[in-house]
Amino acid sequence: MTVPAGWIENLSKFRTLAELRQSDFFLKNHGRIHSFLQTPQLHSSADAVPRLNSFLRVVQWNIEKGKRFESILDLFRNDEILQWADIIILNEADYGMNRSGNRHVARELAEQLHMHMVFGPAHFELTKGTGDDLADAGENRESLQGNAVLSRYPILKASVIPLPVSFVPYEFEEKRFGGRSCLWVQIQLRRSAVWVGSVHLELRNTPKCRAIQVKHLMDNFPAEDDAVCLLGGDLNTNSFGRGTPWRTFRSVLRLLIHPSDRMKNQLLNPEKGWEPLFKIVKQYGFSWESFNSNEETARTAIDTLDESGRLPRMLVSGIGKRMDPYNGYLRFKLDWFLGKNLRALKVGQKRDILTQVFSMDPGCIKGKNYGPDRISDHLPVYTDLDLT
Repeated sequence: MTVPAGWIENLSKFRTLAELRQSDFFLKNHGRIHSFLQTPQLHSSADAVPRLNSFLRVVQWNIEKGKRFESILDLFRNDEILQWADIIILNEADYGMNRSGNRHVARELAEQLHMHMVFGPAHFELTKGTGDDLADAGENRESLQGNAVLSRYPILKASVIPLPVSFVPYEFEEKRFGGRSCLWVQIQLRRSAVWVGSVHLELRNTPKCRAIQVKHLMDNFPAEDDAVCLLGGDLNTNSFGRGTPWRTFRSVLRLLIHPSDRMKNQLLNPEKGWEPLFKIVKQYGFSWESFNSNEETARTAIDTLDESGRLPRMLVSGIGKRMDPYNGYLRFKLDWFLGKNLRALKVGQKRDILTQVFSMDPGCIKGKNYGPDRISDHLPVYTDLDLT
C-alpha cells in the first residue's frame, strides 16, 4: 500500500491541527486518510516454516524506528534465544523514513527471516525525526511509523484498533499525524489459533491516560472472550506523569523523597500500584505474572528528558546527585506480554523434538539500550508458550 501523492506535503504544511482540519485538502481526504491508518498491510512469505515444533517462542521489541537495521537483523539471525522466535512483535517500525534508510523495516525483516508480516500504520511522520536524524542527507518517502507482527505461522485475520488520544503530536517538535493504535493479528498454529497484539501506549501523559487506552483496547478486542491471545508491546509504564510543569514537579518530588533502592524497585515493578492499567487487564482476564521477568528494558538520563528544561538548574543538579547509585540513569520495565487463555513455560519444561532446544523462563536479551552504539533504546523481551 503506497501513500497517495500529495498527502505528506499537505499534511505537513499547516501550523496547527485546527488549520489542517479546516483545509480543503483535509475536508476532501480525511476519510481516506483515517482509513489508510486503520488498514493493516500484509506481506506473505512462501518460505515461512516454524523453527520450533513443541512450543512457541515469542519476542517483543521496540526497535527505535529500525535505524540500526543490520544489527537488528543480525540479532534475530544469530542470537541463541531470538533465532528460535516464530512470532516477533515490533513497535516503532519505520516505513519510508530517511533515518532508517527509507526501508519498509518490518517487511524487510520478514523477508530476510522468511516470515509473514502484518504492519499497522500509526502515524504519518512529518519531519525527519529528532536530533541527528534532522542532519542526515536525504528525504523521507512514505513517511510512516507503526506496529508490526511477524510470524512463521499463517496469518488468518488482522485489524487496527485506534486508541483514545491523550497527546496530540501534530504541534510537537517531532510533528506527526495519526495516533496510537493496536495491531491485532490472528495466527493459525498447529492445533489452534492465537490472537497476537502489538501495541505502543502513550508516553507523554499520565498512568491514568494509559489505563484509559488499555480499557478501550480491551473493550474493542476483535474476538470472543474465550479466544487465546497474547498482547505484547511498549506499554510505557514509567509510572510518572509527563507533559505539564505540575506533573514534572510531582515526578521530581517523588524522586527526591524516595530512597534510591526503593525507587529502583518501583520503576522495575510498575504493576505494583503505580500503573493502573494492570488492574484493568486483570479484570478482562489477562495476566502478566508468568509471561514476564522484571528486568530493565529501557533507561533514561534525567537531563535528556523533555521536561528537564522546565526545572531550575539547581534542582536538576540535585536530582542528578540523587541518582548517583544508578550512574545517572533511571531504569524502567516498559515492555510487556499480557496473556489470556495461554500457558507460559518455564526453563527446561519442554524440549523441542527436532532441534533439542529447551524452553526458557521469560526474560530480556542483555545488551546496551543507551548511548550512540546501542541497537535500540529498548531491549527485546521473550516468552515461551505451550502449544497444547
